Amino acid sequence: MRADWREAVVDERGRVERIPYELCVLTSLRDAIRRREIWVAGSHRWRDPETDLPQDFAQHRDLHYAAISQPVDPTAFIEQLRADLDQALGRLSGALWHCTSGGVQITTRKGDVWIRVPKLIKQPEPATLAALKREIIRRWGVVDLLDVLKEVDYLTGFTDELRTIATRENLPRERQRRRLLLTLFAVGTNMGIAKIAAAGEHGESEHALRRTRQTHINRDNLRRAIIRVVNATLAARDKR
Repeated sequence: MRADWREAVVDERGRVERIPYELCVLTSLRDAIRRREIWVAGSHRWRDPETDLPQDFAQHRDLHYAAISQPVDPTAFIEQLRADLDQALGRLSGALWHCTSGGVQITTRKGDVWIRVPKLIKQPEPATLAALKREIIRRWGVVDLLDVLKEVDYLTGFTDELRTIATRENLPRERQRRRLLLTLFAVGTNMGIAKIAAAGEHGESEHALRRTRQTHINRDNLRRAIIRVVNATLAARDKR
């Protein structure tokens, strides 16, 4: 139990309050899962860390270490890491001394040493992106991005790769396809699900779109969808 939780968990008589105690346990469980000390069976992101390694790792350790250009001896790895850290800190110290650190300062915060980094300035728009926008407007005029997304799905069917992580799905496919496209548009354009749900007459609630985001859109699904779109694009180009 963390010290800052103790007052909430234990009352003045020394008795344990159930709800704060359960929250404390859940917080500890969350932290342990993030550290991979505890894993979730059937999960991908929070799976057993032993499955991250190849099954023949112990038998071919030298080969695997050579593939990632790392020494087998942990002492050599630590020494190299320490040397890199010393070199980086030395460059930082020199930059601070000569006032060439780009605004980075060593200050204090609540009595502790604190490194203050200035906010990044807005980067100029890449020339290639501006050229791409001009070419799109020249060819097709002003096109709604949602229409482009719908057309891509019509030609490639990439939303079929966005499968649910739930045990079952009873929603008709066309209804689910609409929710997927709206959610992808909200996330991809950074408009946000709340604004997409409030705009238009698509008949989908914010709750439904957020649930679609949680159950259908993840890293693996998006990778498969991108692969399908890229393969379809290359196949269409080869036919020309």
